[in-house]
Amino acid sequence: MTQFLHADQAKEISHNVNLNIELYKNRLANLIEESAKQGSTAVFTVLPKHLPLEEIRALSAELTQLGYQVRFEVDEFFYSLNVYWI
Repeated sequence: MTQFLHADQAKEISHNVNLNIELYKNRLANLIEESAKQGSTAVFTVLPKHLPLEEIRALSAELTQLGYQVRFEVDEFFYSLNVYWI
């Protein structure tokens, strides 16, 4: 049976992380590949406190240059990228 972390534990863990754009690029690259294998798009969400908006926009532009369609949304609490290929 799968067990989930309690929300307080998740909040504590995320409060103390040290993330950078390269780590997110690696995660997104893996997500894109796995999503493609499943015939799905890749939806990636980032908390704004972890990465500056400029770095997320640069990542979106990089993906666009590689031929992907990217739907980028800025929400009050998170940034969201929907990466897809047509």
